[in-house]
Amino acid sequence: MGLYLESGYLDFEKIVNYGIPFNFIIGGRGSGKTYGALKFVLDHHKKFMLLRRLQSQIDLVGKPEFSPFKAVASDMGIEITVKSISKYNSAFMHGDEVLGYSAALSTISNLRGFDASDVEMIIYDEFIPEPHEKPMRAEGTAFLNMYETVNRNRELKGCDPVQLIALANSNDLANAIFIELGIVDKVQKMAERRQEIMIDRDRGIGIFMLEFSPISTEKRKTALYRLMAAENDFTEMALNNSFSGNTIERVESHNLKEYTPLLKVGELSIYKHKSRREYYVTTHASGSVREIGTGDLDLKRFRTYYSFLWEYYLAGNMVFESYALQVLFEKYMGF
Repeated sequence: MGLYLESGYLDFEKIVNYGIPFNFIIGGRGSGKTYGALKFVLDHHKKFMLLRRLQSQIDLVGKPEFSPFKAVASDMGIEITVKSISKYNSAFMHGDEVLGYSAALSTISNLRGFDASDVEMIIYDEFIPEPHEKPMRAEGTAFLNMYETVNRNRELKGCDPVQLIALANSNDLANAIFIELGIVDKVQKMAERRQEIMIDRDRGIGIFMLEFSPISTEKRKTALYRLMAAENDFTEMALNNSFSGNTIERVESHNLKEYTPLLKVGELSIYKHKSRREYYVTTHASGSVREIGTGDLDLKRFRTYYSFLWEYYLAGNMVFESYALQVLFEKYMGF
C-alpha cells in the first residue's frame, strides 16, 4: 500500500485505515503532513485535539495570521475561527460548531478537569523538536500522561481508543518519545533500509517514514535547495528524511567473558575490558555492582563520578550492544 496521493502528498486515508492507535509520521519538510492531517479530520468530521510541545507554540497558532488551518480552510471554502476556552487552550470553530481543541504538552497537566471525551483524534504536530529548541523535563512521561488525560477510561466502556497522529521532520532520532517507547532501534533500522511502513499491532504502533516522497524530490529544484552547494545536515533532514546530528558509533555484540562489570545506570550495564582500555554497554546485567537510577540527582552523580566514561566515548573506546543504548548513554551523560 503506497503512502502518496497522485498529487504527491501524503495519503492520510491509508494511514488512518490501518486502525493503529499510535501513529508516528516522519518526513521531509513541506511534504503535506500537517495539511493532510487537518484536512482529514475536517473531511471526516472527527473532533480533534491539535497538540504542540510548548505553550508559546499553541498561543501562536491561536492567532489568525499563524493559523495552521489557513490553507486548508481556503481550499475548502470555509472559515475557521479560534475561541479561547482557558489560559492554556482554545477551540477551533466553524460558525457555532466546535471542530476541535488546542493544547500544549508542556501545560496539559493544567487541563486535568477538561472534558476531552468527544475527542477522537490527537494531531501532535512537530513532536520532534528542532535542534535549537530547549528540551522539556520528563518529556516522555508527559507524553504518556497527555494521552491518559485525553483517552481516560473510554476503552473500558467499550469505545475505541483515541487515535494519535504524531507528525515531525527527521530532526532527532534520539527524541524523548522514541526513547520512552523503546523504538529508537526500530526507527534507525527503518531508516537504514529505507523502509517506509512498520506496523506493530501488538503494541498498537505504526511508524511511517516518508522515504520516497515525490514532493521532496520536486523540492530539490527549488531556490533554497539549489542554493546549497552540496548535501548537508539541513538538506539531509528536509529532503532525504535522514536523522541529521545522530552519529552511530561502535555498535557490536561482545562476549561478556572478556569484561568485568563496572556499574548499572538505568537500563545500561557498563563493563570494562579485562585487558584493553575499552568499555562495553549492554542491557545484560551480571555480578554485584553499584546501581544508579535515572532521577535528576542520580544522573548528576553519574556524570560527576563517571565523567571519565565520556572521555572514553569521545576517543572511540566504547562499544554498544545497540544504537538505542548509545542514545541512552548520551542522554544520561547530559548530551
